[in-house]
Amino acid sequence: VTQGLTESPYPARYRNMAKSLPPCVLVLGLLLVTAVRGFQLPKFEDDISVEAHEDHVVPRRHSGEIVAVVNAGHSETPAPPSFGLFVRVTEADLPYFGSFLKHYALLGVNKFYLMNQRFEEDHAELVAYVKNITLPTPAAIEFLSLDDIMHDDPVRTPGLVAAIGEDYIINVDADEYWVLPENVTDLNALVQDHPADIYYMRWVMVVSDKLESELSSPYPANVGFPGKWMARRSIIPQPNVPFRMFGHHVVPTKMGAEPLTLGDYKYGMNWTVGEKYNMSIQIFGKALPSYDSFSPGYMAHFWCRSFYDVILKTQRFNKGETCRSLSSYLKNLTEVPERLRTLAFLSLNTRDPMTVDAGRELMQVDTELEQKLVLEAACEGNREADVDSIKSFHTSYLQYKEHLGGIMATGVYPEHWPETALSVESNLGLTVTDWLYSLD
Repeated sequence: VTQGLTESPYPARYRNMAKSLPPCVLVLGLLLVTAVRGFQLPKFEDDISVEAHEDHVVPRRHSGEIVAVVNAGHSETPAPPSFGLFVRVTEADLPYFGSFLKHYALLGVNKFYLMNQRFEEDHAELVAYVKNITLPTPAAIEFLSLDDIMHDDPVRTPGLVAAIGEDYIINVDADEYWVLPENVTDLNALVQDHPADIYYMRWVMVVSDKLESELSSPYPANVGFPGKWMARRSIIPQPNVPFRMFGHHVVPTKMGAEPLTLGDYKYGMNWTVGEKYNMSIQIFGKALPSYDSFSPGYMAHFWCRSFYDVILKTQRFNKGETCRSLSSYLKNLTEVPERLRTLAFLSLNTRDPMTVDAGRELMQVDTELEQKLVLEAACEGNREADVDSIKSFHTSYLQYKEHLGGIMATGVYPEHWPETALSVESNLGLTVTDWLYSLD
């Protein structure tokens, strides 16, 4: 099984072909792929009114303009600045989602925009669960049914930015928790005392590969790459947000904009091709310099909250009568190894250690729901087989982790970590995924 987990799902002939090509050819190929994948030039105007554009897409609201308003009697939008947060949510997020909403409500988010496709038709239980979450502040929740969600760069989802009415937009995933500096009480205080157009927060990776969640504050962590952001809504181009390399980590800005930026906005890296070619290429975007040394905090990325979490993420789009059993991955490995390999790397990583301490627990798990969902996700047909399959999957992971741990104990790490992408395969030897596959 350990040998099986080290097999790459990418055909060897393609990987070997890529390695044999000159780097300049590979770079040109990367640029070509970028173009083919849909690079768009945004339409820039002064004081854009998105409603005036014929191609403006209006997302469907579930059961009216606002699906669910928490503490409806106090839902009036306060005086500026106001803060809107958008996040894609699936059933796999639910055991942990209450913590996420409560954390950002305490930070001062005025409205949450939850994204998915066909909320009414396919996610009624999810909607019902979220409606029953009690928040500590008068924050509103809206469910946006969007036909075409750009998963790798959600801000480009047609109609999303137009649906957000707040002054600032926060771009995070459901496992990312913004931790403000100790002397900053909330988002309003941040913007008032440290005004900027863009706030960028570096990832700090928190992982647990225990079968069940055992995370508790303060959380041991390590600096990761890259991070997420909050940006003033008015600087984001509409109605079309352009394609950007490393999309969801990069703030799209209107042409000619000179945004004031705070934070470690260094999502680019200098890649030296080699002495033969004598080239240094800036890839994955460019850094926007911070106008001040003040840091707006960091993004605690709970990349894996338990091994159950890994299973739920692996199986989140694999449901229904034709769902694929968890045990089948051990026989015919495809996409699972990358997630397992990455988890093993992160759990073994000792570089740039940190402690995540927000002064309170960030992560509280609905363990009953987590257990229910993970048994369903195993998809073996009966409870006993589900339990056995989950244990076997975890055992296989631990065997691979032991194998990788022996390599990393000698001091061998990805060349550019933690200044490079985590789970992107470039075939250029630049990312953590590239490095993990190179060990085969």
